[in-house]
Amino acid sequence: MPQMTVDGRTLALSHLEKVYYPRTGTLKGEVLRYYAAVHSALLPHLRDRPVSFLRCPDGVAAEVFVAKNPPPGTPDWVRTAEVPSNSGELRQVVLEDGAGLLSVVNLGCLELHVPQWHAAAPGLADRLVLDLDPGAGADVLTCRTVAGLLRERLAADGLDAWVKTSGGKGLHLLVPLEPTPSAKVSAYAKELAAELEAARPELVVHTMAKARRTGRVLVDWSQNSAKKTTAAPYTVRAKERPTVSAPLSWAELDAAGSAAELVFTIAEVPERLAAHGDPLGPLLDPARARPLPAAAPHRAQPQPPGGRDPVVLTPPVEVMRPAAVPAVPPSGGLGGAGVLYELKLDGFRCVAFARGPDRPPFLQSRSGRDLAAEFPPIAAAVARLPAGLVLDAELVAWRGGRFAFEELLRTRRDGAAEDVALGLIAFDLLALPGRDVRSLPLADRRRLLLAALAEVPPPVQPVLATTDRAEALTWMEQLADTGVEGLVCKAAGSAYRPRGAGRVWVKYRRGDTVDATVRAVTGPAARPRAVVLELDDGRVLLSSPPLSPLQSRQVAELAAGRLGAPVHDPRYGDVRPLTVPLRAEVTVTGRPPTALFVRLRGD
Repeated sequence: MPQMTVDGRTLALSHLEKVYYPRTGTLKGEVLRYYAAVHSALLPHLRDRPVSFLRCPDGVAAEVFVAKNPPPGTPDWVRTAEVPSNSGELRQVVLEDGAGLLSVVNLGCLELHVPQWHAAAPGLADRLVLDLDPGAGADVLTCRTVAGLLRERLAADGLDAWVKTSGGKGLHLLVPLEPTPSAKVSAYAKELAAELEAARPELVVHTMAKARRTGRVLVDWSQNSAKKTTAAPYTVRAKERPTVSAPLSWAELDAAGSAAELVFTIAEVPERLAAHGDPLGPLLDPARARPLPAAAPHRAQPQPPGGRDPVVLTPPVEVMRPAAVPAVPPSGGLGGAGVLYELKLDGFRCVAFARGPDRPPFLQSRSGRDLAAEFPPIAAAVARLPAGLVLDAELVAWRGGRFAFEELLRTRRDGAAEDVALGLIAFDLLALPGRDVRSLPLADRRRLLLAALAEVPPPVQPVLATTDRAEALTWMEQLADTGVEGLVCKAAGSAYRPRGAGRVWVKYRRGDTVDATVRAVTGPAARPRAVVLELDDGRVLLSSPPLSPLQSRQVAELAAGRLGAPVHDPRYGDVRPLTVPLRAEVTVTGRPPTALFVRLRGD
C-alpha cells in the first residue's frame, strides 16, 4: 500500500488511481497531492474549528454526503472535540496538522467546512462571512460588483473584508471580528444584506426564494448562524471539475476580465501560493479584528428635523387605482421608463397610517372606512411602525397554503380562525416620518419602502416585485395555486397621483373577471336572489344564474344597513336599491351579455 510521510507521521494511502472527477479524469491521488501541497496555508484557517466534511469516497459522480462525525477509520491521534448540537453533544474532527488532514482526505473527505467560531467557544464568532451566490443570468463578475459595495459599506463601520472564490460561481467575503455572539453577527449581516437590497433591488436579494434571484446576487448572511458552516479557504469542491475555494486579492478580483479568470483548480492553486503567498494571511492576525458596531447599520428610522410632528399624511387619502388590461404590458410600456411588475393579491385594499403611541393606527379601506377594529392583529402591527409611516397595501388572509379572500369576510365578523394568518402586504410608500414622498418616482419609493420594512417582521411585508417581465410571468404561473390573481404593472417613473392613474398603473388578471358596482338586489333582503350590476363601462346587467346560498348570505351580510325601500324596475321587477354601493367581481360572457356574479369585494 502506498505511503506518505507528513509532519513526521507516515500514512498508508489507498486507491490512489480511483477517478474522483470523471469529466477531467482527476484521480484521488492528485487530490491528496494537492492537499499535501497547500496544507501549510490551509490549516491556519481551520485551527481550533470543528470540521464538517462533504464525503465522496467513490468520486463526485457517485454518492456524495455530509459527515459531521469523524469518518470511520479516522486515526486515534486525530483530535476531536465535543460541540453542541440539537441532539445533545456531537463530536467532530479538529484538524491541527497535515497528517490529520491527509488522513481524512484519504477516507474520502473531499470538502472541508467550518463554522465562524472555535471549538473552545461555540457560538462566539470571531469572523463574519457573506456568501455571494449569483442567480440565473448573473455570474461571478456580477458578484464582484456586489462585493465592492459590501466592502465599502463594511469599511464605513470600521471593518476590513477579505475575499475568496466560493469554488463554484460566487464569492465569499470574510471579516475578522472581536469575539461576538453568533446571533448578533447574524443580525448585523442580515441588515447589511437587506440594506443593500433596498439600495440596489435590481442587483441584490437577501432572501432565498429562487424566483426572485434571476439576474441578481443573493447575499447569503445566514452562514453566520452558530449552526451553519462555510467552505474553508483552499478546500477542494465537489463540482464537475476539481475547483478550489481560492483566496484572492482585491486587485486581482478587480482586474479579472472574464468569469473564467476567477476559476481555479487543484492544478493551479499550489503555484499561486508559491508565487504570491496566502492573500488571506492578514485575516489571521488578531490585531486585525474589530468590534461589531454596537447598533445594526441604519436601523433607526428617519425622523423629522426640529422635533416636528412626524405625521404629515392623515386619512383619508385618495388612492391610485389601476386600470384593467387584457395583456401584461412590455417592459418598455407605460411611458417607456421601465415597468415594475407586482403580484396581484386577493385581499382588501388598505392604506395603513402609523400615528405613534398617542394616536391609534388607521387602516383606510377602499371606501375610506377604518378597518382597524375589524382586524386587530394588523392594527397592532401597524401601531409598532414608526409614527408617520404610511403604506399603501393589501390586507390578506392565508389559509391552507393559499390566499383566502372569504376568510377576510369571516374574520371581520367572527375574528380570525386559528389556522388563518393575516398579512399586510405593502406595495407602495406614501410617507416617511415627517416627509410626504408621493411626488417621488415609484422606483425611489420602492427603495424607501424596502429600507423602511427591512427589519419589520410579519405580518407587515413588502410585495414581491420585479422589473423583469418574463420573471413576473413565471411567478404568476408558479404561484397560481396559492391564489395569486395576476399582476399589477406600474410605470417605474410614476409619481403617486390618483388622477390619470390608469395610464401608468394597470392590472392584469389571469381569469376573465371584471369589476362592477352593485346598485340593487332582488328578492328578500335576508336572502337576495340576484344583484343589479353597473359595469365600469356604464352597462347595467342583472346577475345570472341566481346567487348560490353562500353568495346570497354574503351579499345579505354586507348589504345590511345599506338597502333602501323596495322599488319597481321595469326591467328587473321589484328591487331594493343600495344607498351605499358595493363593489363586486363578475364574469361577463355572451351576446347579449350575461353577468355571472363571482363575489363581493368586501372592502
